[in-house]
Amino acid sequence: MLRTYIFALLLSLSATAASAGIYSGPSQTSHPIDAAIPSNSPLFTEWANAIDASRTYFAPRGATTISPTGFNSLGDLDATQIAAGDKVGYLTVTFPTGVKNGAGADFAIFENGFAFGSPNGLFAELAYVEVSSNGVDFARFPSISTNVAPVTGSGAFAGFDMSNVYNLAGKHAGGFGTPFNLDDLLTDPLVVGGSVNLASIQYVKLVDIPGNGSYLDSLGNPIRDNWLTTGSGGFDFRLPGGQGVGVINAVPEPASLALAGIAALLSWRRRR
Repeated sequence: MLRTYIFALLLSLSATAASAGIYSGPSQTSHPIDAAIPSNSPLFTEWANAIDASRTYFAPRGATTISPTGFNSLGDLDATQIAAGDKVGYLTVTFPTGVKNGAGADFAIFENGFAFGSPNGLFAELAYVEVSSNGVDFARFPSISTNVAPVTGSGAFAGFDMSNVYNLAGKHAGGFGTPFNLDDLLTDPLVVGGSVNLASIQYVKLVDIPGNGSYLDSLGNPIRDNWLTTGSGGFDFRLPGGQGVGVINAVPEPASLALAGIAALLSWRRRR
């Protein structure tokens, strides 16, 4: 529960000023809160290996079909579509064995944003992150985004300071994953009620955020990113290993569990 307390403290600190900058920058791999994880890190034990078509929707200006090898843009909404309440794009991935809650970050999500502007500027397309055990009940990670304007000198690309962003996919530059710790969901009603089992997460959903400020973080702050972008819009996701969603704490395979059980039994018999 210590992490829950720390997260609540960080929420209060972030709420005081948009310029606090207490989180990591676009490619900052050494940071006490949410350090970026390189795609070639040995921490990753498996990768998301499929996009669930039944739990995926591409909004206007997004992809038209699921690509197993290329980028899947979730699509962006313009002001008229947002005002009309149109559905945002989302995409759901599955895994060889799944994600479990372990020590530290449990998985990381990659996007293709690029650093631009100072300090900590990133041309970013952000997304909420949700997890599920059964594919029906999804718990959303609490998030923070206190930017009110682009960083100084970012020009037409309008980079945003990622040190003001936490627990949103897409806050790190291409090649660097954003870490997510399932401990942040310990008090979520779906977890407390048993609908989401943090020991066996089988689905991760990315929900696009049109960054004009109409969509909010967990504190009620308007989330701002590079909206509207040209061409295809919204969060960009690529499935192949070394990108996509990398798993740090994986659910043990059934064979591994069986072997562990046999070893424990033999050890018990020897003690007897």
